[in-house]
Amino acid sequence: MKNRILLGVLAVCALLGEGCVTAEKKPMKCLLLADGSSDFSTVLESCGAQITHMKPKDAILTDLSSYDAYCILGSNVVIDPRLRERLEAECARGKKCFTEALGSWSGIYSAPPVDTTRRRLVVVSEGDSAIPGLSFGDLLDDGSNRMVRPYYNITGMKILLAYREHIIAHRHWNANRDEIMKGAVPGLWTVGENLMMSSFEFHNYNRARYAPRESWRRLIVFIAKWITGNEPASLPEPLVQYGTDADLTNDAIFEKSRQNAIEHGIKWLERYLVDEGRGGIREGLRHAINPDGVQSTADSIRTDCSGEAAGAFRFYSMLKKNSHARDIAQNLSDFVFGPMQVKGGPFDGMLRWTDTAWQVCYQDDAARAMLPALYNCLYLGDKSNFPAVCKALDFLVKTTAKDGCRVARTDMPHLNENGLRSLAEAEHGLASAHYNAYYHAALLLAYLVGGNQTYLDVARRGLETIMSLYPETKREQSETEEQCRLILPLALLYQATGEEAHRTMLYRVTDDLMTHRHPSGGIAEWDTGYKASCSRESRGECSLLTENGDPVADLLYSTNWLPVGFAVAYHVTGDKKFQTLWRDVATFCLKSQIHSNDPKTDGSWCRAFDMELGEAYGCPHDVGWAVLCSESGWTDAEILMGLMLPDILARMKKR
Repeated sequence: MKNRILLGVLAVCALLGEGCVTAEKKPMKCLLLADGSSDFSTVLESCGAQITHMKPKDAILTDLSSYDAYCILGSNVVIDPRLRERLEAECARGKKCFTEALGSWSGIYSAPPVDTTRRRLVVVSEGDSAIPGLSFGDLLDDGSNRMVRPYYNITGMKILLAYREHIIAHRHWNANRDEIMKGAVPGLWTVGENLMMSSFEFHNYNRARYAPRESWRRLIVFIAKWITGNEPASLPEPLVQYGTDADLTNDAIFEKSRQNAIEHGIKWLERYLVDEGRGGIREGLRHAINPDGVQSTADSIRTDCSGEAAGAFRFYSMLKKNSHARDIAQNLSDFVFGPMQVKGGPFDGMLRWTDTAWQVCYQDDAARAMLPALYNCLYLGDKSNFPAVCKALDFLVKTTAKDGCRVARTDMPHLNENGLRSLAEAEHGLASAHYNAYYHAALLLAYLVGGNQTYLDVARRGLETIMSLYPETKREQSETEEQCRLILPLALLYQATGEEAHRTMLYRVTDDLMTHRHPSGGIAEWDTGYKASCSRESRGECSLLTENGDPVADLLYSTNWLPVGFAVAYHVTGDKKFQTLWRDVATFCLKSQIHSNDPKTDGSWCRAFDMELGEAYGCPHDVGWAVLCSESGWTDAEILMGLMLPDILARMKKR
């Protein structure tokens, strides 16, 4: 009788809509099967559902009937058949079930896990199945993730995300469904109303720095709401921040931020030294970050990185009167001009490329190892390494073609004395700033230090050869890269000759470069006609550029050269235009530096930076130096030297 009365009251309440007792809605109960906590488990806990954590092995004998939904997370988890049978029975009753990267579930059987580095996720959901905030063709990158490929699709499978290899696009792929799905691997799909499955791991999406951040946040919200019925109240804060939100147009704030960036950058470099620099410096960080957020180290010892790092530590030691940094700089220089330089024989003076590429010489890499020693000579008055630098340059000069350019590289096993001589007798080398511009810069600095006319003549011929073809030079990564690499040597050429024609060259390249300047101060990658050898490639070394107009800066091959280049150009010309350009690009560097509690990354810069998103992001296909890599020499040391060089030059003028 009482139950009938209560039902009657509730019915009246429903009709009146107010002033009545309402039944309290119970929170949804979700069983989360995982070996531990993760980014996604934290997200689920904020959804207002009652989450019960349990390891899969502990759930084998557990009563499952009281739960409304089930979520299985983990790395290559295989569900015990005793548990699987009962879980699938609950799912068959209409309860929601979500699985992450399971090898077998509900009629789907998958191959063992594979790396996703060369694959990208494409949004293919639309219409009723659309993921809020994401559009058909949007791209999501998941680093060096793991994915299990279903051997076959099943009836009722509705694919929301798909994996495709070698996508030449930045944030969005303008392709139709047939093109996208040709050879695609399902990434996320639903079967009916209550089953959703993922072929990839994402439970630590935040730690693993999946990008773009906002796209992944929208996907995570979508999945969490699908499971629990509620949107999460909060999401984990990114573990990596980029730059500063401070007003860098304010001189005092800019200066404080610059000093902070230098301190963090030097500390980052220190972590990759080998025996305080006596054994050189490691290359830095690779692009690869595994699904749990662990980034792999590039352990190769490179001569160029060691020489460039020596320059950063030397500048820092001078400005901060830091004897420890001075000792590190000396150790690195001794390493470069010690075991990494050939002594005697036909290859006398040659700088080796790396600790493994022992008999290989890339002249532009060798030159960048020499440049800091030459800065010491010209700007700091320290000529202790000048004889060794001249030996290295003499080797390069005697293997340079008549047009002042050298071939891309030389390998000792492939050359005898006649072969070396034939290089000098050739009419043409490779007219590429990527391979020769910093070699020419080293020759010009050495001429300014010691007055060797041969150095000036070779550098002049080489740069005039490149500029005679400009902008149709032999490009490696992009047209932007060629322009960025030309600023320093052209400024030094004008300093060495004082000729108006050489000044005109400098301004021409600078003005062309500024057509691709982004309001952030960085330079967008651009390649007219897509003629660079790495342009729009996806199977080897690859440019970040997928389409002219992408707001992506390259801090490995392009923008990273500009702080030093513009500082020297201002020193040589006295034109405040270059001082302003230095300030602009320095501001960009302050905005793109990594800040993190992880010492492995804090203070570094990534190769790729999307200047609109304000985060590291770009086409990830490069085989060795993709989006998230941090190069100790090319990127970090070069930027650090550029941030400090105006102070070094100002001190030199006061001497």
